[in-house]
Order: sequence, then C-alpha cells, then structure tokens
Amino acid sequence: MMKPIIHRLGSMSLKWKLMIPFLFFAFTGTTLLVLVSLTSQQQMIKDEEKKEISLYYDRFLEKIYEKKTLALSLATLIAENPEVQRLLAMRDREALNGLLDRAYRRLAAEYDIEQFHFHIPPATSFLRLHDPKAFGDDMGLQRKTIPWSLKHGTPVGGLEWGKAGFGIRGVVPVFYDGKTVGAVEIGHSLGKAFLKRLQRRWGVDLTIYKTGGANSHRPLAGTGSMVDDFPENDQLEIDRIKQPTILIAPEGYPGRSFLFGPVKDFSGTVVAVVQISRDRSEIRNRLDETRHLMVLVGLAGICMSFFLTYLVAIFFIHPIESIVKEAQDIAAGDRESQLEPRRADEIGALTQALNTMLAALKRRQQVIKDYARTLEGRVQERTTDLVASEEKYRTLVENVPLIVYRILEDGTTEFINSYLTEILGYSIEEAVGDKKFWREKIIGKESMASGDVFEACFQRGEVSRVERSVKDKNGRRYTFIDHAIPAKDPHDRVAWVDGIMLDITELKKLQARALRSEEIRVLGEISAGMAHEIRNPLITTGGFARRLRDALPENDPHRKLAQIIVEEVSRLEHFLKVLLSSISPFDLSLTEVDVTGILEFWEDRLQDVIEERRIRVVMEHSENIPKIRADKEKLTQAFGSIFKHAAVSMPSGEDLHISTSREGDQVMVTFRHNVVRLSEDDLEKFFFPHVENEPAWTVEDLPLSKIIIHRHGGTVDLAREGEGPLIMSIRFPLKGFH
Repeated sequence: MMKPIIHRLGSMSLKWKLMIPFLFFAFTGTTLLVLVSLTSQQQMIKDEEKKEISLYYDRFLEKIYEKKTLALSLATLIAENPEVQRLLAMRDREALNGLLDRAYRRLAAEYDIEQFHFHIPPATSFLRLHDPKAFGDDMGLQRKTIPWSLKHGTPVGGLEWGKAGFGIRGVVPVFYDGKTVGAVEIGHSLGKAFLKRLQRRWGVDLTIYKTGGANSHRPLAGTGSMVDDFPENDQLEIDRIKQPTILIAPEGYPGRSFLFGPVKDFSGTVVAVVQISRDRSEIRNRLDETRHLMVLVGLAGICMSFFLTYLVAIFFIHPIESIVKEAQDIAAGDRESQLEPRRADEIGALTQALNTMLAALKRRQQVIKDYARTLEGRVQERTTDLVASEEKYRTLVENVPLIVYRILEDGTTEFINSYLTEILGYSIEEAVGDKKFWREKIIGKESMASGDVFEACFQRGEVSRVERSVKDKNGRRYTFIDHAIPAKDPHDRVAWVDGIMLDITELKKLQARALRSEEIRVLGEISAGMAHEIRNPLITTGGFARRLRDALPENDPHRKLAQIIVEEVSRLEHFLKVLLSSISPFDLSLTEVDVTGILEFWEDRLQDVIEERRIRVVMEHSENIPKIRADKEKLTQAFGSIFKHAAVSMPSGEDLHISTSREGDQVMVTFRHNVVRLSEDDLEKFFFPHVENEPAWTVEDLPLSKIIIHRHGGTVDLAREGEGPLIMSIRFPLKGFH
C-alpha cells in the first residue's frame, strides 16, 4: 500500500515538492517557536515564583532569629540584676515574683513575651511568672536548653518544643558569688497568633508541622484553611525534608504555590517544617492571556508563510524548467554549444555548471582516448608503487614499539617483528622455528587451560583482546594487551591470525601506585573523622574517671576499679595520638637522597638502645647504590621508626641484618631479624596504629613510616616462614637517576 503512495509523491511536480516541505517547516517551526516561548515564559515565571517564596522562607527564619535574639537580650538583662541573683540564690519565690511581676506584664504587652520562667539545677521549675502556681516539675525530660545552659554556664536560645507547643526561647544562667544558682528563660510562642501577624504583613499563608511521630503530616498551627488537609504523598514527606522544597501548582492546588522548609532548634536539629503558601491566580490569568495572544500570532505567521512560499515556488520553477530542457538536449547529444548565460544567482550558477559540465565532457572524452593508449605503462608504474609501499610497511612494522605477529593454526609463527628480541630477549629464529613457542612462551600453560587466542580466533572466528602476563628469557614478567584478529580465506575459514601486543607493564605499576595512594587517602580521611569523633567523649570520660578516683579514699575498693578505668583511657588516648600522627597530611620536598647514609645515621643515633639490648647490627651495602628522589627529612623519620621498632622488638643479644642493593630500576632496603611473639594476624596488621602493653614496644611513627614510603612511590613487603626471622623488603623507584 505504501509503494503506490510513495510513487505518487515522487511523481508530483517540482512546485509542490518545494511547497510541501516549506509549508511543513513553516508550520512546524512556528508551532515549536510558540511552544518554546510559552514553555520558557512559564519556566521563567516559575523561577521567579520560587525566588519570591524562598525570600519569604528566609524572612521567616530571620523573624525566628530576631525573636531568639530578643529573648536572649531580655533574659541577659534580668540575669545580670543583682537583686534577682540574690533572691534566686536564696530560693525566695514570693519575693522574686513580687520583684518581676510588673516587668513581666510590661514585657508581655510590649514584646509579646509569653513565657517568663526561672529554673534551678539540675533543671527544676522554680517560678513561672506567667503561671506562678505551677512550679517544681522537672523540665530536663523534654527541654534540652535548660540543662545545657545550667551545665555549661552559657546562654542558649532557639526554637524548642515544650508542653505548650513550639516556642522561641532564650535561656541565660544566673550567677551568684561565682556559682550558677539557676537560669532565667524568656520565650515567645510559635503559634497561630505569631503566624497571623506574619500573614497580615506578607500576604501569605503559613503553617507549622512538627517532625516525627505518627501525625507529623498534620499541622500544629496555621493561618489558612486549605493547608490543613494538605496530603503527605509521594510529592512530599514532612519527616524527610532537610532542605527547602518548593511545589508550584501541585496536584489538587493549581492556584497555589508551596514551600516546605526545615526549621532547626538551638542544636541545629530539624524539629519542625514551615509551610508557606502563596496565591498565584493573577499569574495564571497572565499566562492564559499570553498563550492566546501567541497562538493568534502563530496562526497569522503560518498563513503568511503559506502565501510567500507559493510565490517563491512559482518564481523559482519557471527558469528551472527551461534549464531542464537544455540539459536533456545535452544528454541526448543534440547540443555541443554553450548555454546562454543568465543572472548571477543560483539559476545562473546552475547554467554555468551545465556549461562547465559540457566542457568537461569534451575534455573527458579526449582523456579517455589518451588513457587507452598509455594504460600498460600506468599498470607498470602502479606495480612499482605497490612494491615500494610494501617495503615502507615492513620498515614501519619493524620499528614500532609493539610486538607485531602472524600465527597459523598449528602454532607456526609466520611473521614477528624484531621488537620481540628487544623486550623479551628471544630471537626471531626461536620464535619462527618452534611451533610450540607461542603456546608455551607467550600464552603459557595457565592461559591455555582457559582457551585464549587459539580457541577464540581459530575455533570461533572472533577477535580476541586479552591482558597477558609474559616472562622474558631471564624470567622477568611483563604485562601486555594482546589484540588478535582472525583473517579468513574465500571459504570463510580462519587462515591465520594477525595481532599486536602492547607493553603496559609500567602502566600497571602506575595504576597500582595510584590505587595505593587513593586507599591511603580514603583510609586517612575515615580514620581522621573517627579519631576526632572519639577524642571528645574519651577526654570527658578520662576527666570524670580521674575525678572519681581522686574523690575515693585510698582504702575504698572502688578506687582500684577507678584507677583501671584511668589507665585504660590513657592507653586509648595514646592510641589516638598514634593514629592522628599517621594520618596527618604532609607535603614532600624532593631532593637527591642517599639511603645508605640515612641508615648509618640511625645506627649511630640509636647506639644507646643497641648497646642496652646487646644487639649486633650487620650492615651490607652493595657498591654504587644510586641516590633516589625523596624528601630527606620524611624518609629519615620513616627509617628511624623502622630501625627503632626492629631494635626493641627483637630478642636481646641477636643480630639485626640491614642490606641495600639495586634491582633493575629500583633501590631495595632489607631488614632481617627475629621477633618476639609475632603471630600471623600481627604480621598482617604490622603497620596498623595500635597500643602496646610494654612502653619499650611503642613506636608512634611506625604507621606513618609506611605512608611516607608509599608517598615516595615505594613498596613495603613483610615475609616470615614459620618461626623464622621477619624480613621487611622496602623498594624505591630510581625515577631516572642512575
């Protein structure tokens, strides 16, 4: 059914072929322009709505802050009154009530003060000027500002939940003769009256929700009736709001915009959510008017486009029809003379192109005649060029830093370049003359067990790209990316496999080094966070434990238990010190450093420890050990910790063997000695921060030593066979120094 339609469309005149696309694009473009304009306008208006309603939220928080500041200021003035301090210290409730009753009534009238409350330690209600008959209840069970202020002796204020609901409170401690005798509290109620005043000023509806609990989605206080039943659905979950959430015309409320913003208490915890609702009826009316106007303009534009397109098509078709007739004459061979030139527009350019084509046809006919006469000579020249190209290709293959090869299904190496000899040490003759060379030397027995290039390429005919570990003739391992491509004969059978092997050994080392650095960085950040979180409660625990121990008599059996707590806390404090020393960030200042000189320096520096423990240090240095690029101060610190740990952890009267040597492009330092009570688990956690039971075993910078070595691009390996000596191998890259 589609073919007749397509054929009919193809048979239309050029006029309609031009008009239909133009008309379609005019209609589509105008429609899209109107839609984009409407969409962008609506988005701009929504953005402005969001900014405006966000401004109301900021102003709401500022009002809470102003109320908190006012409450703290008034409470401070009252707390600094000497007579108030004296009466509160004497616990004279009636005198204090008589002194401040008029002040409370004046504050309530002028500043909307609703709570005027005195408390005594630990957090007991002493006098409510707004309800003098109610006192003696424990306020610390629900209110956190009161015990906090009494405990720390500092003012505190902010939003807090109380028996009467949310209040903006300021609590200030009262001192008498240098002691905290109580606290005075000034509070404003965050209720409907407060919200009504803001509504009259700003013209928006406000509602307060309390977070937490089964009915957290129900409002506590509000100014508008329509917000009382706002549903908690997938658009909004009150208890999960941590940042301001704005809803423009949500489902069920097309004429309103909402902002739900968290409200925090004095400690920064989100305890309430404020809902700000704004009428957007006027905005909707403006949008409707604009939409109607743009639709009318779009329709007018489409009609104008239709008319202009028709005129252009008529004007454009006439000269084309004339040119088509002349082109038909040229194709039939009835015309050899040039066409009559036309105006200097596209039609004129088309006429000129036909004249150029006519001249080119004449020249091409002559070229074909000449080419037929010189064909044999051209074939010979092309053959010579191909031979030269083959020589260039062979030269290129021999000089690229890749192993390029071709192997047959029986294992015969048909071709391999000389880079194999340079990197792996095998000769070309060894590779070509041995059918097992590729399977045994390159692929290896382990890889053959799982298939590899012979199975992927020869049996399945697939391209193989694998990462391969290959040993050179001297046993040194290299890592390659092996990309093998099967070549098929005319019968669709794999005839041979061509491939390249790219050496990525250094890249793998760099990746491993980068991974180690990232692991150290991440572990450092985690450890630092944990250490700082543990330190404060640990210091508090230690302080209270020491005060408890000192408060107990010498003959009290509980004093010994308190002493154990003090000692264990001290061990933990020492552990934190070790941990923080190992994760503190540092920068490296690189120079040329002699590793053997650092080791000899520490042998002389630790001579007292060596003689005390009757240890014999055996130094073995290879000749011409090159210098490395390192931070001398940090590297000296690292080797000092390792040297000291070896001296204090080995049995007395034994030998400590220290050697330096060069292995390829690395400098290696080896510590070899026996150790006391080192389990397999201790070996795995050798460099972890820990607390020793014996002071002589404590080396604070041992964890930092491994980090310093890794920051220099080095590695540390520990090995121990059974109960034999501990062998620590430290390797540093030379980085270009020989």
